[in-house]
Amino acid sequence: MKTSKNMIGAAGEYYVCAELCRQNILALPTPKNNPIFDLLASDPEGKKTVAIQVKTMSLENNQGWRLGVDMENDRNNPNLFIVLVNMQKDGTNDYYIFQHDDFSARVRGSYRNYLETPKKNGDPRKEVNFRWFDFSCFNEADKNRKNNWSILGF
Repeated sequence: MKTSKNMIGAAGEYYVCAELCRQNILALPTPKNNPIFDLLASDPEGKKTVAIQVKTMSLENNQGWRLGVDMENDRNNPNLFIVLVNMQKDGTNDYYIFQHDDFSARVRGSYRNYLETPKKNGDPRKEVNFRWFDFSCFNEADKNRKNNWSILGF
């Protein structure tokens, strides 16, 4: 049976919470349907708190992380982060941590490159109402984000 998108998303959020707690960072999910972030994370003293949006790619997904068009929008909030979760068949996960506006710039650039690259038959590409990010979009800096929780600033 195929796992629902809601279950994959929830699993990703809990995986991120668990990983942060392993590192002595308190992480809590927010109520569902919060439009900007899914988790709040704080150091044990409550001196630093960040908000995290989680995007999870399931085992069956070979196309990358599917994102809303609004993922291109900067939020101008240095305490807002994105964690891309890549579930692995062996039960482990890889996490790619971005400051939100760094990620939105990467998504904008990747989408612009997509639009500027003609189809195989030479026709121009058309606008689509979603965005994506996959490993073909990764640059060296993106690869260095893998499991690099220090990006959160704790």
